[in-house]
Amino acid sequence: MKIFIFIIGLVILLSHSANGSKEVFAHYMVGFAYPSDQNFFDGQIKHAIAAGIDGFALNVGIDDWQPDRVAKFLAAAQNNGNFKLFISFDMSSLTFNNAVLGRFHFAANHPNYFHYNGRPFFSTFAGEFQDSFWVNWKSSSGFNPYFCPSWPNYPTQNFFQNNPVVDCAFTWNAWPAGGAGPLATFDTTGDRNLLASARATGKQYMAPLAPWFYTYVWGPGWHKHWIYSSEILLPQRWQQVVALQPDFIQIITWNDYSEASYVCEISSDLPLDMGGIYDMINRPQPMKHDAWLQLSTHYIQWYKNNARPSVTRDQFYWWYRVHPKNNVVGEIPQYRNDAHDCVVVHTIVRSVSPLGGRYTMEVNLNGSINRYTINQLEQTECIAFPASSGFVTISLIGPDNGVWWSNGNNIPLLGSGNNFNAFANSHSFPSP
Repeated sequence: MKIFIFIIGLVILLSHSANGSKEVFAHYMVGFAYPSDQNFFDGQIKHAIAAGIDGFALNVGIDDWQPDRVAKFLAAAQNNGNFKLFISFDMSSLTFNNAVLGRFHFAANHPNYFHYNGRPFFSTFAGEFQDSFWVNWKSSSGFNPYFCPSWPNYPTQNFFQNNPVVDCAFTWNAWPAGGAGPLATFDTTGDRNLLASARATGKQYMAPLAPWFYTYVWGPGWHKHWIYSSEILLPQRWQQVVALQPDFIQIITWNDYSEASYVCEISSDLPLDMGGIYDMINRPQPMKHDAWLQLSTHYIQWYKNNARPSVTRDQFYWWYRVHPKNNVVGEIPQYRNDAHDCVVVHTIVRSVSPLGGRYTMEVNLNGSINRYTINQLEQTECIAFPASSGFVTISLIGPDNGVWWSNGNNIPLLGSGNNFNAFANSHSFPSP
């Protein structure tokens, strides 16, 4: 099955942060950082900077060791120029108590803490239906926080008019709703409502963007196992936010291995004390997502400059789950039917007529050969799984009808399994 995603026209809504630029952040799970030190954070920051990310939203929880990791993160940021951090209170972990939240207030005084219009920027994960608490927290903090919570269970229409305690809005609604079906188009109604409300009140909107969602993890007294339709989500959502031009973007997430939304390299912050996490991330082989960060670099620059970047390297990205959704071994994830059995290929090229000819992509799925022509500068295809499992090879046939490159360094498709995480890979070369 083929899916073409076309860049839609840029809308006239333009927005700028206090310094005239538009920041892109990535959501960082500090709760996974117990084994991490300043050198580790320094490496994460350098990796983010290389992709064009301006800072991290630090998701913080109740653990008594987390303020120490925030301090180490700030020290690492200070060694990396203007890279910014801000606190995102995880209200699924924290309590509505000023003293509890106050453990992280020290960060606001650091030179690498993100400020908007001179005010320290704070966010949340959840925490809605407690507006009076947040009014008190803001007034008692002593530093006039710029408050940008994620309250996805509130109506988006007239959001700022109905919640004056909020200075900026973020939302965790970054995936098609459960039950939306395979290859669902993400609904931007909420984005547009929040943008309209922000513009009417002189406030700001931070749009969410995610590459994937799958979780199959557990611990004492809790268990999570579901998916959301994600196969074509990443390029689709990037094209949406480029057109929407919100004030800020937050990629969710940098390192949430537990929900398969990570764009970082698999590293020492993998929380192995969480049931199921090793299998989800490392079986049948390491489920790399690095290619999604590389892909995002193109769209980050497009968003910031409100113009398609100059392409100097033709880029090819592909990702897929490793077994058919109906061939599950063991427990079946909720919303299984929202998955689509296909290998997704996304291409970014300088020209659709390189050297006066055309590119042809060849997707070889265990001997089932699928070919298509690249006829869009940004193009997404969804190649259906073959009847039999086996190897995956992606090749490019150039305008001279020769094979320009071939990549078989991919996880084989399996006949069955119980991991709905994705494997991602890429190839690029200087544009002809």
